[in-house]
Amino acid sequence: MTTTKQSRSHGRLALASLVLICGLTVGCNEPRFLIPAPTLRGITIPLPPPSFADEVLVHIDVEGNVPFGFDVPGTQAFLYEKVTGRGYFVGTDGMTYTIHDVLVDVTDNCMQTWFIDGVDGEESSTIDYKAVLREGEEACTTDETCSAMDDLGVCLCLEKWTVGC
Repeated sequence: MTTTKQSRSHGRLALASLVLICGLTVGCNEPRFLIPAPTLRGITIPLPPPSFADEVLVHIDVEGNVPFGFDVPGTQAFLYEKVTGRGYFVGTDGMTYTIHDVLVDVTDNCMQTWFIDGVDGEESSTIDYKAVLREGEEACTTDETCSAMDDLGVCLCLEKWTVGC
């Protein structure tokens, strides 16, 4: 009988300790809710080179959609290209934006995008994208995130990275 009471006592003590630890852990962590992240629609290239294979650094225009809730006056879209270390920002125009003359290395790049709300300064989640080369009419014309093809049938397309690049 004593062993059963001791087992129950130890079990209750372990349960109480677990509840206390969980309460402290949850109490110390500020809850964060996911805020809509930006989505990029595609790449346009102001003056495409004769061949992307010949050019390593290319200036592109990046077009995107403003996430729901960020379509207020004064909202800004941000893009940071991690490899070149250059940052860009523009004001949004309703539900769309275009960031002009983004310098990317077509062989190695990582673009991080986010928004800051123009009303209360709320910041959206960030999303990483890579600009990748694709070849062939089918690969370039079926994906709306791709640029126009160069003279050799190569285009530059956006790929979303869920873990970062």
